[in-house]
Amino acid sequence: MLEYLDSLTSGVGQDLADQIMVVTDRVSGRLMGIRPDMTPQAARIDAHALNEEGTTRLCYCGSVLRAVASSGDSSRSPLQLGAEIFGDGRLEADIEVIQLALDTVRLFTNEPLLVDFGHAGTLKAVLAPLAERDRRDALDALARKDVEALLALEAQIPEMAVLKRAFGDLDAVLEHVATEAIFGRASDELRAVQSALRAESVSWYCDLSETHGFQYHTGLVFGIYALERDQLLVRGGRYDHVGESFGRARAATGFSADLKTLVRLAN
Repeated sequence: MLEYLDSLTSGVGQDLADQIMVVTDRVSGRLMGIRPDMTPQAARIDAHALNEEGTTRLCYCGSVLRAVASSGDSSRSPLQLGAEIFGDGRLEADIEVIQLALDTVRLFTNEPLLVDFGHAGTLKAVLAPLAERDRRDALDALARKDVEALLALEAQIPEMAVLKRAFGDLDAVLEHVATEAIFGRASDELRAVQSALRAESVSWYCDLSETHGFQYHTGLVFGIYALERDQLLVRGGRYDHVGESFGRARAATGFSADLKTLVRLAN
């Protein structure tokens, strides 16, 4: 659970680094951190401890501690359980991860579920023309759904006029963005996922302006919610190249959940 800070922050986005609880090692005087997430550690295992060619599937469960509770999370100290697929950049790997996440939730409850999709790759493409500071302001405005701030950005990014309204029922969102080429990748991937999982009895939602994990994720992202409780149960998505800082960039996709939250569903 405890690592030297320079090791723990290697390869993670700023949003995850900000979640690290920091302490001082009394022996060496070096800063140490308590892990807020186990996914980067799984990526390091894939890159170094295993160093396998081809596809690697890993699962894990362990305690983590976060400086603040993330939006939608119920606890700062979840018992994080998750699964990752490394070395497979195909959409089929994303579909496998989403299916596994749904199957995991169904072990605990049969209540109505909502799957909420976003696409970090497309959002990055839309915001690419902005300078770093302006991009941070745009992400903040998107997270808050600040209509006036987003309207002001349309002069620099014409696609913002479409993006700022690209949330709601999945089919409606895909129809809304159909004429804009920059949303083509997201549309194609979301249609394929919906088709592959059509047997699932869930509600489909989409927010292409979803900013959670923007610095970390690179493609399709998703959350699974207990619809009647309006409670987040699972977060996941694609995060290619996360192992690059460990000397081995790999395609990667996965999900995580709080086992304590899932167990409470069954009670």
